[in-house]
Amino acid sequence: MNWIAEVLGYLAIATGFFAITKKDMGTFRLWHLISSFFYIIYGLFLKSSPLVIAGVIFCIIHIYHLRKLKKNGNNKTQAL
Repeated sequence: MNWIAEVLGYLAIATGFFAITKKDMGTFRLWHLISSFFYIIYGLFLKSSPLVIAGVIFCIIHIYHLRKLKKNGNNKTQAL
């Protein structure tokens, strides 16, 4: 496998793990959005449609919620 693809895969994992350490929802969503973007690129290198599709869906979800948080001016931790 291409070393660039390997690095992208590890970056996706690292940013995903970093995202779950964040307490406020806005920061979590931003870092997970970055992670999803890396997964999309990684999936393109691997020619893996499921990985790309999941990454795109996660990006759409996170962008939607980040815009909603920005509109409401709320960046606090939300209970599930």
